Amino acid sequence: MVAFSLFLAISAWIPFSHWPIKLLGGSAFLALGAFVLAQLARDAGKAIEGPLWASWGGPPTVRMLRHRDKTIALGSKSLLHRHLIELGIVERLPSEPEELEHPDHADELYLTCADWLRRKALELKFKAPFDVVHSENISYGYRRNILGIKPYGLAILCFALAVTGAAFFDNREPYIELLGVVIVGVYLIFGVTEAALRRAADEYSKRLLDAAQALAVPKKRSPETTSRRAS
Repeated sequence: MVAFSLFLAISAWIPFSHWPIKLLGGSAFLALGAFVLAQLARDAGKAIEGPLWASWGGPPTVRMLRHRDKTIALGSKSLLHRHLIELGIVERLPSEPEELEHPDHADELYLTCADWLRRKALELKFKAPFDVVHSENISYGYRRNILGIKPYGLAILCFALAVTGAAFFDNREPYIELLGVVIVGVYLIFGVTEAALRRAADEYSKRLLDAAQALAVPKKRSPETTSRRAS
């Protein structure tokens, strides 16, 4: 998406009658640009993730597990906390007064639960309901990474606009290419935003916590069974 402007910029200088060269030339620049940006995308996305989470009040899943967060209804949250304890992730989770008194310690416990659930979601990503969680995770990762490389995308966009615009002064008429560059620009400016990323992050966390309810609680061995096996 970010590199597509390069394809359009090169295509603007090649006559439509030479469409094989037009396609190959633009595709070569698109592939080169996409390869370079792919090396930067994940690191750039990870670099902005921490500061954004801090500005949002913490990682989305941790935030939703807090008593003081109202995303999940109070009754549902109590059931969720109990289920996370029954799954054996942590021995106990703080009450609302304990959370208010020791918020950092509470967040550590919530983060332990969130990390465990993420690992479980990856393990079960092809099984319902975690297949939906996996889809939301892909959406979040895409939005995070493209926001991270947005500055590169805007720089490429300016270059593509200049190259495509210059083609008009050489008696060419790349109206389609110019329209394509403008559409990419509109998407990068108005579609790739922190607000869009936060919506994707919240949706992923909601799906993850909903799916957690589907996890079966491990059966506890009775003392008699344990004694019999030991003997």
